[in-house]
Amino acid sequence: MKKTIGLLLAAVLVSGVGTVYAISGSPYGKLGEYERVALSVDRTPITEKGILINGQVYVPVEPLYRMNKLGYFQDPSAYEAHLFFGGKDSYVDYYGWATTRTKSISEIEEEIMKGIPYESDRYHSGMMKQDILNITILAKTLIMTSQQIDSAVHLKLTQNVTPNFELIRQGVHYRTLPIAIMEERMEALADELGRQIGSRERRKMEDVIDELDEAVRNKEKALEALEDWVRTSDEDDLDDYRRYEERAKENVYAAVKLLTGEDLENPGKNRTDSLKHKVDAWINKNK
Repeated sequence: MKKTIGLLLAAVLVSGVGTVYAISGSPYGKLGEYERVALSVDRTPITEKGILINGQVYVPVEPLYRMNKLGYFQDPSAYEAHLFFGGKDSYVDYYGWATTRTKSISEIEEEIMKGIPYESDRYHSGMMKQDILNITILAKTLIMTSQQIDSAVHLKLTQNVTPNFELIRQGVHYRTLPIAIMEERMEALADELGRQIGSRERRKMEDVIDELDEAVRNKEKALEALEDWVRTSDEDDLDDYRRYEERAKENVYAAVKLLTGEDLENPGKNRTDSLKHKVDAWINKNK
């Protein structure tokens, strides 16, 4: 009975997520009176099957959860399932570097906010895992700016090509503004972790917030030092740029390790006491 309730509660009415075979009688069998349909996610077939009810496809959330497509929490006693899919679009869609027109900070913020509906009120536990994954993506994109700016430094050193600081700053704004926008949401996540799992997890999330704030500050200082170096050709300014960039990377490494356990300095290593691991264990316990 519990399994049947879980399947019906943990089902999402979707269009475009799976593949429906419009033939007479499903070759995939039935669940009760309902026909099963084959599903694929991002063009990858999955073993679980959806069901067809009155011409609508219902998809079990568990495979999407395992693929980090959504977060959910089921309350069997109340016959409720809380789902969270994150932003409307993928973060990386907003981070075009090689654009031909620079934008104001307000324009960038408005553009980002269209895809990140992250108000912190009415926060519920089903959002925890997806937020952890989304915040990890935000943190990792900060490292991308380091690689791109390093390329600009290399061009200046080898070919005396002066970087376009308007475009560089715009690229950095696209990656740092979402962290500022998400601050209240991250604080809500910390509070929920404290309520549902423990004070240690709340403090870890607070440490993540501190590390990301410091990463943004170091990134801004690195840009200032880089501009000074281009203007003065002073090697000390170049050293300052590299030092602040390294500090920003270290902040990101620390934040990601707390969030998901990934060791970005040592690929393949993964800590099992991360916030993601704790939330996964909590979700499995409450199923």
